[in-house]
Amino acid sequence: MNDPRIRVLVVDDDPMAAAGITAVLGASTDIDVVGRCADGDEVAAAVAAHHPDVVLCDVRMPRMDGVAVVRALGGSTPRFLMMTAFDEDGRVLDAVSAGASGFMLKDEDPQRIIDAVRQVAAGDAAFSPRAARQLSMWVRDSRGTDARRDAAAKMEQLTTREREFAIAVTDGASDADIAQRFFVAETTVKSTLAVIRGKWGVRTRTELAVVVARSGA
Repeated sequence: MNDPRIRVLVVDDDPMAAAGITAVLGASTDIDVVGRCADGDEVAAAVAAHHPDVVLCDVRMPRMDGVAVVRALGGSTPRFLMMTAFDEDGRVLDAVSAGASGFMLKDEDPQRIIDAVRQVAAGDAAFSPRAARQLSMWVRDSRGTDARRDAAAKMEQLTTREREFAIAVTDGASDADIAQRFFVAETTVKSTLAVIRGKWGVRTRTELAVVVARSGA
């Protein structure tokens, strides 16, 4: 029988940080840290050896930084979740453009990091609130008139509750955050976001957030 746990490769040049992240993930029964790398130039060999579902990768490393790793190895498998100890606004855009599925700060609440790994493993996106805001600002600045009109039309398709949930996603809120904010069950949030994705013909949380940002909502 195949192991249903999410296989994670941790990449960080700081041994203390790597150990801390490994401990955080170890608290979850559905996540298995299958390996650790001390720099980006070790990742290709580790991916080939361990076949991770998610690579949890530091942004800043001395020999090969995280964004360069994503550019070199990015694809559908494994998925990359970037982490940093710093507020590096420009690196959010670099990472997403390179193919990363998420961007989190290392000092996030441990449960948020665990949830982010699960989201990325499921093919969705996960961003800290600050990273989500930076991504949203970039999309707003780069949108064209046709894209804006198309996005605004998509927003008009939504019910009031669907619109509220969609806007919350652009703030970087997790499903649990949205459930708490609007006093509903987390399953309600998941099903509502699935309905929105179906209406808009998008597959991921990032694509959903881009539509909202382009609309100017």
